[in-house]
Amino acid sequence: MKSSDVFLWKRVYNYLKQANERGVETVIIYREDKLTPKEKEKLQRLDNLNLFHHPNIHCKCYYNEHYLIITSMNLYEYSEKNNREMGALFEKSKLMYSGEDSLFENALEEIREIINGAKLEKKSRETVEEGFIIDIIKNEKEKTEEACNELNKFFGHKKFEAEKKLNGKWYCVCKNYFDKIDLTVTHRAELELKMDEEKIKNVYRAFRSNYNEYMIQGYKIYWNGIDQEIKVYIDKRYAKPENLRTPEENYMLLKKGADETITYLRNFL
Repeated sequence: MKSSDVFLWKRVYNYLKQANERGVETVIIYREDKLTPKEKEKLQRLDNLNLFHHPNIHCKCYYNEHYLIITSMNLYEYSEKNNREMGALFEKSKLMYSGEDSLFENALEEIREIINGAKLEKKSRETVEEGFIIDIIKNEKEKTEEACNELNKFFGHKKFEAEKKLNGKWYCVCKNYFDKIDLTVTHRAELELKMDEEKIKNVYRAFRSNYNEYMIQGYKIYWNGIDQEIKVYIDKRYAKPENLRTPEENYMLLKKGADETITYLRNFL
């Protein structure tokens, strides 16, 4: 088939229209010679779609906040009716749970590079109003920096910054949250003692002598060695389920748990 005979799959266009009506911002990157003027005109009607073209893109990748599909299949009806196609579906939450989330991150890095090398032909209404900001293609450092900004609003004068740790992941870390104690906040609070080894050993022995993981009401505390952080979890028995807590409520609980753990540790410092 000549490129002039190629048409966007009607069912796909209907899905794009439905997403547009729901206010979903969409990005499409196409190869320069693979859309007819008629097809471009149809896409121009979708006011919340960003349309890019790239002169030599050949990959087929479809991605939302939950799933990633890498496939041989185009969005043309011809591909569905005439070609033998294959693809692989990846679920983000399952990859994160299994520790294989680097696959997602590597794919996103390639997507970001393709977007950087493409020309923006049509802007969505959100891009016109706020600039091109698509949350689901931000890298881990950018997401961590945003989380740090939110923490800084809540924690006042305590300053969190994005830090890449030895495991290669990015975290929100407040250096010297309390004298010689760093605080990392994720779904839990982690306290790291920044003292000489002998001092940490003495604190650890005193801490473990009367240890009980429920020693602070409302929290579970774990410290399993001088080379590890003190981990503070919110005890589900004393708090609303995580999916029902606002970010502010979650920050408040984690701050309270970190502060009360530090107060307890000060008995041995």
